[in-house]
Amino acid sequence: MVKGIKVRRFMILKVLFMLLSLSTLLSGCLTARQTTDLAYVNDTEIASLSSTVSLKYASPDRNISGSGYIMYRQPDQIRVVLLSPFGSVLQDVYVSGDQVTVIDTGNGIVFSGSYADLPDKGDFSGWRHIHWLMDIDQPGRSRATAAIQRINRFGQPETVVFENGLLVSKTTAEGGHASYARYTTVQGAVLPLEIVYETAAKELFTILLEEPEVNVVFADTAFTPNVGKHPVYPLSRLR
Repeated sequence: MVKGIKVRRFMILKVLFMLLSLSTLLSGCLTARQTTDLAYVNDTEIASLSSTVSLKYASPDRNISGSGYIMYRQPDQIRVVLLSPFGSVLQDVYVSGDQVTVIDTGNGIVFSGSYADLPDKGDFSGWRHIHWLMDIDQPGRSRATAAIQRINRFGQPETVVFENGLLVSKTTAEGGHASYARYTTVQGAVLPLEIVYETAAKELFTILLEEPEVNVVFADTAFTPNVGKHPVYPLSRLR
């Protein structure tokens, strides 16, 4: 009886190992195909985006993660709603131009100000770079693989790497590095589902998109903060 049980356990473990190996192999194949075999329509622009999202922050002494949904409209309007595990709103973050508003629903307070008021380090510092991270080159008619140096639309020098016409990384002169992976197509447009930003101080910010929709028509109120009766404090108080 004991011997039979051991045999069955061995067979189960063997099957699990084979499935894990197959899953790893398929995952590797899919990763390798991301920028080479992906079919997309040239010159299809993404004017707006809506998606559920997972956000992660990691530093040598701190790790934070959360989930919710993101709304983005060209050229500079972003809203991220962070939810609790029970679905209630924890934070509602609005970025429009250089203005940032954080509605801390859980504590009933609001922080508002400009990029310059954000901390240089820590999980809130990532909002300083959100426009740069979301400024993703859409592939044109050329599907070249190349590394180029340029001045981006924010007036910053950067080194950009393309594979098969798709943006895979951007690096600034200050040492910030953004990588783009897990490309997919949505309504003919091409979009990375994973964006990872690493600062010169080795802080990691990860954005993971799930079930995105592109070129969504938003009402203007979707990007207008509703602070209600909450007290409003300077954004610098987040330090």
